[in-house]
Amino acid sequence: MTEAGAMQFMSSHTSIPVPEVYEAYEKNGLGYIYMCKVEGSQLGETWSSLSDDSKAYVADQLQGYVRALRDLRGDFYGALWNQPSQDIFFSHLCIKTHDNKQYGPFKSRTENNQGLVKALVNSRPGGQLGESENSIIAKISALTEDAKVFSHGDLHLGNILVDGNCKIMAIVDWGSAGFRIPGREYLEANLRARKPEWIELLNDVFPEDAKTEYHILKELDPTLVSYSGF
Repeated sequence: MTEAGAMQFMSSHTSIPVPEVYEAYEKNGLGYIYMCKVEGSQLGETWSSLSDDSKAYVADQLQGYVRALRDLRGDFYGALWNQPSQDIFFSHLCIKTHDNKQYGPFKSRTENNQGLVKALVNSRPGGQLGESENSIIAKISALTEDAKVFSHGDLHLGNILVDGNCKIMAIVDWGSAGFRIPGREYLEANLRARKPEWIELLNDVFPEDAKTEYHILKELDPTLVSYSGF
């Protein structure tokens, strides 16, 4: 199971706080995780009332955890143990399509780019692409940075639990985790952000090499979702 495996992987390879997994199993096609309860509240519930010093403390912690994530490198793009990617970029099927398609794992950036193109085609009724889609395909296909960094995949205020002193007690919801292109985590975190101050903080938390492909990936996102609605 992707989420349980990712949390166990974090526990054994980093100091990132995650819920301890006691057991994980599947039954009747559904996944179940038995894990410890983490004391704390969602950062989004308290963010607006925090002092500047408290926000800076959160940023400092998060910067270290993002660095620890990005230090984990793989030799493929996809979920742990060479499983298909759980990146939401590959989840935007056309609303008229009911196929359960999987993408990856990909061995190279070229293969990952081709997977994104395939996902874009599958997001369109009949797989028909227009001029704007062909333009973004050309931009995506030209990207060559081949680093494969580990990504949480859904890093937003609701998935960060803090105590009363703003210490991060856990980062939760690892179901989308896996090895991705270097700029993917930064883009998704920005897309999920709803508070201007949080967006500014993310700019400080992530290193510059996470931002180099931001504008191209940001252009791809609405192109993928225009027919799926999410």
